[in-house]
Amino acid sequence: HQRRAVQEITGSLGLGERRLFLLHGVTGSGKTEVYLQCIAGALQQGLQAMMLLPEIALTPQMIDIFRGRFGRRVAVLHSRLSQGERYDEYQRLRAGEARVALGARSAVFAPLEKPGLIILDEEHEPSYKQEETPRYHARGVALRLAGLAGAVVVLGSATPSLESYARATAAGASYRLVELPERIGGRPLPRVKTIDMRQEIRAGNKSLFSRQLREAMTERLSRGEQIILFLNRRGFSTLVVCRECGLVLKCPHCDISLTFHSSGRMRCHYCHYSVLAPSLCPGCGGRYLAYLGAGTQKIEQEIRELFPDAGVMRLDGDTTARRGAHREIIEGFRRGGAGILIGTQMVAKGLDLPGVTLVGVIAADLSLFMPDFRASERTFQLLTQVAGRSGRGDREGEVLVQTYSPHHYAVTCAVNHDYQGFYRQEMTLRRSLGYPPFTHLCRILVSGRKEEEVQEAAAAIAGLIQGVDMLGPAPAPLTRIKDRYRWHLVLKSHAPAALRAAVKPALDFINRHSRWRKLVVSVDMDPQSMM
Repeated sequence: HQRRAVQEITGSLGLGERRLFLLHGVTGSGKTEVYLQCIAGALQQGLQAMMLLPEIALTPQMIDIFRGRFGRRVAVLHSRLSQGERYDEYQRLRAGEARVALGARSAVFAPLEKPGLIILDEEHEPSYKQEETPRYHARGVALRLAGLAGAVVVLGSATPSLESYARATAAGASYRLVELPERIGGRPLPRVKTIDMRQEIRAGNKSLFSRQLREAMTERLSRGEQIILFLNRRGFSTLVVCRECGLVLKCPHCDISLTFHSSGRMRCHYCHYSVLAPSLCPGCGGRYLAYLGAGTQKIEQEIRELFPDAGVMRLDGDTTARRGAHREIIEGFRRGGAGILIGTQMVAKGLDLPGVTLVGVIAADLSLFMPDFRASERTFQLLTQVAGRSGRGDREGEVLVQTYSPHHYAVTCAVNHDYQGFYRQEMTLRRSLGYPPFTHLCRILVSGRKEEEVQEAAAAIAGLIQGVDMLGPAPAPLTRIKDRYRWHLVLKSHAPAALRAAVKPALDFINRHSRWRKLVVSVDMDPQSMM
């Protein structure tokens, strides 16, 4: 499979026309090796290559692999470089001394003289979209650059975004689909099991950890094997879920989960519907309503009490803030410095840790019910990616997923390694609700220090929008950041041009009114985040 993929892609190099490939390969199928061989093929033809990764996956391990293969011909570009270091790498690329640009999102603007091959690994990752001005999506920029330079683009992922997969499989597909359906050496994909947390409550276990997960951890540690515990939350997010029947309280108008606020009300952050938080479950009348939102520190504390001798490391935004800390933690863990690694998003990405035979997902529901229409897609991607960290060595891997919604298709499809099944169900839902890839969205965000001014301006903008569908205005899910209040409107249309036309008069109006000078109004086409 690998050889065929390399032949198909390198056969299109140097033809002087844009060719697009979607490389869909299961976790551990050797996508990185395909990239390396394709890059070598481009260099042989005198072309330059660009390899983009999500910032979080641009690990020291990955940089070492590329330097090992291409030596000084690699220029590395990432956000932690000083301006001087970045300038030096740019000059090496411009002079042709470096032939491969390896970097995160912004490396798409690297000054290549003869770009022949552009690769985006983990193309589904939301971090390819820059959320601050200037807003851009690295995938869109790469496709444009390839059009100008007549280059080949390879988008790679074990869990392609719905947009890309649709473009590779629909009638008149613009991408060619290349598949790697098996792990290297015929290794099995890890066994994945869901654990129904509702039954834990019925059995009187109120801990964050199910009995099954604790038993599996004890067994693996006794054999000297390693464990990753994964928490898929992004700081904020307080969901209310019934611990007896698993019901998550959702907005009746938007099918988006309601967020609990300290005022005691539940609110929808798309349309502004709100309701008092109930004391009993509206589904089954149960009394156990859980407010989900435990952080990595809390989990570390509980694990240290349960397994005092195991050695615990934590990989998240706090522990990796210092330069070089990421490498130290991963290398320390790889050498067996601890039995258990607890982490957020970072542990799901591209790590190759042969000693790990068990991955525990603490609460799949945290990302499943984020107030965002892509929540199911993100959950399916995360569960698949994190499961891929298990059993990469010679011992078979196991993954245990704790959830209050074991029958949700995002969970069942991830457990069964069934991308097609997930794709079909999610596309049906998106079509019926009018969400991308069937429509385009535009998000207008208004922020300022005085909430009433922000609310007024959002209402004024809403009054001027014509010719497209609109949700809101409503408070953004992250209602206040750094003392600035945030309200947003979400516009929908089949035509991007219609969205641009609808937004313009509203912005002109806001710009003309001096009373709203202090407000920040931002417009985001095809937003990746609704927070």
